[in-house]
Parts: sequence; C-alpha cells; structure tokens
Amino acid sequence: MKCSRTVELVKVQGKRGRMNTSRFFLAGTLGLTLLASAVSVLAIGASLFASNSLPQATNNPAALAKQSSITFVGTVSQLAATSLAAVPKSSQTIVVRVDSVLKKPVAVSLKKGDTVTVEVKDPAAFQEGTQATFYTEGWIFGSGIAVKELGHAAPPTGGTPGAAETSEKPVVQDPSQITDQDLQRLLSSCDFVVIGRVTDVHQWVIPKSAAPRYRTSEHSANWQEAVLQVQSVLKGPKVKKNKIVLRFPLSRDVAWVNAPKFENGQQGIFILRKDELSGASVGGYKADVYTCLNPGDWLPMIEEARVRSLLKNR
Repeated sequence: MKCSRTVELVKVQGKRGRMNTSRFFLAGTLGLTLLASAVSVLAIGASLFASNSLPQATNNPAALAKQSSITFVGTVSQLAATSLAAVPKSSQTIVVRVDSVLKKPVAVSLKKGDTVTVEVKDPAAFQEGTQATFYTEGWIFGSGIAVKELGHAAPPTGGTPGAAETSEKPVVQDPSQITDQDLQRLLSSCDFVVIGRVTDVHQWVIPKSAAPRYRTSEHSANWQEAVLQVQSVLKGPKVKKNKIVLRFPLSRDVAWVNAPKFENGQQGIFILRKDELSGASVGGYKADVYTCLNPGDWLPMIEEARVRSLLKNR
C-alpha cells in the first residue's frame, strides 16, 4: 500500500515538474520574442531618426543652398592636395581659390582670394581651372578652412548686357528651383504681384537728399530704374496708367549678385515691394517705385499657373 502511494506521488510530482518546465519554456520563449520586438522597434526608430537628421543627397540647387552652411563660388587650383597641414591630402581633397562668398556663418572668416580645402564627392568632376558654386559644410578651421562638399553646380555663363565689369562672378538662382514654401513666403510678404514687360532701363540718378543713404562704396549697388508695363495684376490694387518703376541693382558684387537683373523687353512675373524712396517720373507723371531684390522675385511666364495657385490658396 505504501509502495502504491509512493508511485502515485512520484507520478504527480513528475507531472508537476513537466508543467513547470513547460511554463518556464513558454515564459522564456515569450521573453525572447518581446526582446526581439523591442530591438526591432529601436532599430526602426534609429533608422528613422538617422534619415531625418542627416542631410540627404540631392542635386537640387535650392535644397543644397538650404543644407549648406558655407556656399561660395571658386576656381580649382590644385587636385589631390590640401591647403591645411591638419588635413592629409588624398584623391578626394582639392584646393579651391574663392571668387566670391555667397553664404557663411558670421564667425567664419572667408573672403575673395582665400584658398579652401574641399573634400569632394567625385574627384573626376574637377580639373584645375574648373569653376563652380560649392555647397559645403564646415570641417576643420584653423590657419585656414577645410570643408566637405554637399554638392556643386557650374555657375551660369553670360550676363546682363551693359553690366559693369567686375571680378565677381554672377550666381543666379534658377527661378524654377524655388520651392513652393519659399515662393509662398515671397508672395505673402510682397505688396504687388504683376505680369508685365520692361519697356525701358536707365541709370537712376540718386537725389542729393537721399545721397547719405546710398553712399558709394566697394559694395555699391549701381542702381537702375526699369519702366514696367503692367499687363495683369495678380495681387494688389489697380496700377495707375498700368506703369510701375522698378528699381534694381546692376552690380555683380557679392552683396547684390542674387538680386534679379532686368533688360529692355524682358517679360515675366514680378513680385514687388514698395521702395523706401519713391517718386519717379514716367511720361510726365509721378509713378510709384518698387523693388524686386530677392531670388525668386522675378519668375518666367512658365510659372504663372503655380503663382496663381499659391495666391489662391494663401
């Protein structure tokens, strides 16, 4: 009898042991599954964070201009070389002479004539004498500057007829590259948006009363006046006699290089702001004067549908 009870006890304990073993096995399996899921979530989160925090590769000049902290026009002077002892030369480092500075932090000392070491993405894209607009981020600062290329673009050739000759190279943003967000901002902050055609361009003779405000310096704007025949008003009140005087800088100095330049017969969409100094004479009557100074303030007619749509939705 005692033996029978002992056998039954062993059976019960064995059953309980198997049940406990199963429970431990299931708990371990579940724990590993939850751990794997957590690792996957963390990996996905890290991937998303990385994709949102790192600059994305792009060939869009507008996007490059936003990503870049240091943008300049320069001419390649040496290949596989550096201008800083702290930077080891390699096939990806080139030395560039600065022709004009378009964007930089205030704390960074960089001017025309300086040499910059650039770590480029594709060394085959450059030869000695190649000129380009370099979109870069800071790398090493010391007795000189080293930067890393985000992208580059060949500056447009040619220029406005009659423009004063300077050593600065024009770097004009392609109007079609302006984003809807930036264009919306320009449209919201302006006084007028018109479609029109330039019928005359002449030098603006600065009145003596305004001379202190427009002092001559190495960065002088060389102000011109364009008479604009308004064909359609997209934003703003009716224009007196459908004519507006548009004041713009002809200078190619770095301070004005991105401001739109105009010539006789030029047609398009003009995004205008009232000039501080008004009072120009057109055909014997006093006309209102406006400026058009930002990249994107003038757009070709192909952009009309986009401008109308953004104005409608603002």
